[in-house]
Amino acid sequence: MAVTFVLDFSDGQRLETSGNGVIGRNPAVHTPGTEMEDPAHVELVTIQDDVKSVSRAHLAFGQYDGVFWVMDLGSANGTTITYPGEGTFACDPKTRHEVDPGSVVRFGSASFALTRR
Repeated sequence: MAVTFVLDFSDGQRLETSGNGVIGRNPAVHTPGTEMEDPAHVELVTIQDDVKSVSRAHLAFGQYDGVFWVMDLGSANGTTITYPGEGTFACDPKTRHEVDPGSVVRFGSASFALTRR
């Protein structure tokens, strides 16, 4: 059963999701390496970034067994996760990383905070 997660973005966007998605300046469903199970239900989150610190398709997200994950898609500026009370960790490209509720995911000059609804 899918869990609903809330992503509160630094630009004021808010996304409630129980599925998969791609975040970037110009995200696309068929981004190589995203391995989306159901491309028809992929959420695309566009981040406005005039300085281009966010890649066109910067990171993918989704969940597996109620655990939220992100995957850097080989972006130029990388992705980090700040876990509550545990510090900040850089994400390896093309690898799924678990994100705990209360964590902040930074990508380029943008970020989102994750909560579970």
